[in-house]
Amino acid sequence: MRRTYSYSEALKILGGREHPVVAAMDKLLGGALLAGSLGLCQVLDLFDAKPDFTRLFSELVTTVSDKRRKLNRYDRTQRLHAAHAVVVVTAYFEAFRAMELPFSFTAQDDDHVLSFTPFELPLPLPSASVSYESNLSAIHDFYLDLNDSLLRVAQSLAAWDRLNDTEKSRAVSALEPLPGRAVDRYQELFRQLAVDFPELAFWCSIEDHRATRAALARLEDVLRETAADLAPDVRLAELEGSYTSALARPLVKSGDVPQGLRMPALGEAYVDPRFQRVAATGRETVPSTAEFWERWPERSDLYAYLVGHLTSVEAWAAPLLVLGDPGSGKSVLTEMLAARLSASGCPVVRVELRNAPADADLVRQIEHGLWRLLDEPVGWAAFSRDTGGAVPVVILDGLDELMQATGVSQTRYLTAIEELQEGLLAKGRPAAFVVTSRLSVCAGLALPERSQVVRLLPFSDEQVRQWLTVWNAVNPPLPAEVALEYRELARQPLLLLMLALYDAVDGALQRDHQRISRGELYERLLERFARREVTKSPVERTEDGVAQDVEFELDRLSVVALAMFNRGVQWVTDRQVTADLAALLGVGSAGREVGTRTPLSPGELALGRFFFVQVSEAVRSDDTRLATYEFLHATFGEYLVARFVWRVLLELSREDAARSRRKSAVDDSELYTVLSFMALTTSKPVLDFLQEFARTADRDGLFDLVVRLFAARDERRLSRGEYEPVQLTDSARDATYSLNLIVLVLVLRQKVCTSDLRMDLEDWWREALFWKSRLSSSAWVSVVRGFWVERVHGKDLCVNLRVAPGDADAGWVLMSEPYVTRDEVAATLREVVAPLAETYGVALAALLIELSATPVEKCLPVLEQLARHPLGSTLFAKEICARIGRGGDDLAILRRLGVAAAVRDAEALDAWLRLHERGFRFPDDRDYPDVTEYLLAYDIPALTAGRPDLLKRAKAAADELGLEWPPPEPARSRSGRSR
Repeated sequence: MRRTYSYSEALKILGGREHPVVAAMDKLLGGALLAGSLGLCQVLDLFDAKPDFTRLFSELVTTVSDKRRKLNRYDRTQRLHAAHAVVVVTAYFEAFRAMELPFSFTAQDDDHVLSFTPFELPLPLPSASVSYESNLSAIHDFYLDLNDSLLRVAQSLAAWDRLNDTEKSRAVSALEPLPGRAVDRYQELFRQLAVDFPELAFWCSIEDHRATRAALARLEDVLRETAADLAPDVRLAELEGSYTSALARPLVKSGDVPQGLRMPALGEAYVDPRFQRVAATGRETVPSTAEFWERWPERSDLYAYLVGHLTSVEAWAAPLLVLGDPGSGKSVLTEMLAARLSASGCPVVRVELRNAPADADLVRQIEHGLWRLLDEPVGWAAFSRDTGGAVPVVILDGLDELMQATGVSQTRYLTAIEELQEGLLAKGRPAAFVVTSRLSVCAGLALPERSQVVRLLPFSDEQVRQWLTVWNAVNPPLPAEVALEYRELARQPLLLLMLALYDAVDGALQRDHQRISRGELYERLLERFARREVTKSPVERTEDGVAQDVEFELDRLSVVALAMFNRGVQWVTDRQVTADLAALLGVGSAGREVGTRTPLSPGELALGRFFFVQVSEAVRSDDTRLATYEFLHATFGEYLVARFVWRVLLELSREDAARSRRKSAVDDSELYTVLSFMALTTSKPVLDFLQEFARTADRDGLFDLVVRLFAARDERRLSRGEYEPVQLTDSARDATYSLNLIVLVLVLRQKVCTSDLRMDLEDWWREALFWKSRLSSSAWVSVVRGFWVERVHGKDLCVNLRVAPGDADAGWVLMSEPYVTRDEVAATLREVVAPLAETYGVALAALLIELSATPVEKCLPVLEQLARHPLGSTLFAKEICARIGRGGDDLAILRRLGVAAAVRDAEALDAWLRLHERGFRFPDDRDYPDVTEYLLAYDIPALTAGRPDLLKRAKAAADELGLEWPPPEPARSRSGRSR
């Protein structure tokens, strides 16, 4: 289908010769109406009273309206495009006919207006991807162009030549308001058309002021109004039943709900999410960073956007990509979308990519989804042909899971969808595609030019209240004010459910929320859910046995958190988790067989039942299931990392207290294993939780233990353990462990002197340089940001912990590093450079220093680098002028930078006088002034105020050049050259 039509093409689509009014008018005009060869006068006659063109418009719209329930989505959209084209042209010429002009067009003018062919122009079409104002602006711009063409036609007429200047001016003025009036008439006609075709309003992004129902119900209502009356199909009915049953499904399975609670149904509790949308990003890849999305506005009318998009041809040209964070509700949105679309009569195929063959092509994945839904093999081609002309919507849920679990790049996945859509559209059976993915996984994913991207946003405070209203109606109420005290959890739908479940048992959240810390809340949440999982087992246990099993469950979760932390990633694979569990807790084996009867791995057993853990899965063609794990909120993982480190430290403390006095030191192998892969300074939340643990601990005893461990850090290790999440050299692990011991010391005391660590200034300097040489660049930056070291009491140093969130500027790190390493030479240099760096930034300060150290004959490359920085024209000119006439290549400097140097400044005058005194010959093809032009361009006495030597040299130069002295009043051309 063409995206837009000309006026003549639109008439053919809407009726052509089969329409009696069109046929009669075409006959009257000698076949020119449908042939597209209308002269301007003939067209104006159409809009005059003789052949009633307004009646033609009404007849055409009525015909389309009468047939609307019989038209499938493809034909309906085609006719609406054509009807819109008629609206655009009709509005303009009706507004034109209502104007009074001092001339008129006659049949004798046809030869002069052949170039005016608006009836063959492709006409603008509204788009759901832009605002209503932007759509109107496009129509207005079209009318402006039409106006310009019409004026040029008028000015070519003999009648125009007979007008006097006043009449011509009045005619031009009369035409100026025409585009605005045409837009007003366009809106009137458009709204008439939209009465029978509500999707038109959504194409134009016109706000729908009818009451908005929740759970995307308005989406179903509007699409049902626009759907054709088609004969029921068995397969489509089965799909509708399958999808709509999700609306009655409880939010959580009954086995996971504490006794006495009632789970609201999905259709009751679903809250339409807020979102952001971008189209025509100008990017070749998906915008996957939070920074990109910061400048885009938030919207709350998701149903309206989806109606406009899914009923337009834009949806048939490229896939819609829906992005979100873990727990933001992407999959639930696809369930709601499938239910509402199918209930409105739209064919839907929802494919969970976690269950589709990961190594299959796109069509096979769709067919696999149909097979799972319909219990029989169904070809995609046959399915798309049997929809009765309705355009199917294919929902591919979980592209991120497909990429994560397989570890295989899917960078062309969206492009493959676009290519499939192009082929389907060419065959006359288009399809819309919706794909969901996590935001963080999409870096590098190719984005088709016509794709639109939606990002789901966390709940607002009002949406939290809306959700809790449904929950509180059937369960012990949780006040929204209490939940919103933990906003980082409450804003994610699934985690809000977790808070509600936690509180519903005994009101613990409401009872304790004012006196428990953030860490205590996470401990209680995790312990409560772990206990519920443990007690589901039919095995009888004592209370002590239950407590031990709960602790073991939390240890397994902690190992998963460590797996992510020590690898520096947001998710880990099942194989990695299984290997780490075997190494740290002795659970199971890292090996894994292949096949459908493969038993669950320890990783699957550890994580598969905790709904605050996101499990991403994919299936290969041999039925091998691949999985990755990620916490729904990163703070869960950060808390568990701190919890595990603290537990190991406490166990080590107990072993130390119980050891024999003949044993010199406790065995810290487990602590080394855990803390030798990633610097704790890289995570502020982990440090915050560790400091919270330290508040209730024996700080002095733990401090003494960690200091002794640090003192023995260089002792030879007989074993480094089997745990190896990433491959590091022994020296890199030793450096990381040494650093983390210092971090633990600072967690326990916040401020520590090197004498407390049994170190002097030189020892600290060597240790800091050791860290710098072995840590990754990002880890070292976190150390520079995390430590503040200052000298006290002679050679003693005082170390503070000051970790801040966010990223650090590279220049800031460079300037701050000497304060951590206590490199005296670097610190002295830093003090010297600091004023320059604070004024201009580190990069620019470095260039200025380099320039000052560069001989004048080699300074041009540095000056050119300086030109690319926002230095300021005055200072830049000063640096150039300081090097002109000093023995360097003056011609090259002036050729590249002469315009920037020729400023009204004493230094510039000094430079130009030096050139004159050295006998420099200015080239003729220059774009900067020579000495004569400079002296005439500026007020020389004013420039040389306070510089009698400069004034004397300027007067001597003027005498040598034969210039009047004092110079006449300065005169300057627009280009800066003297006149």
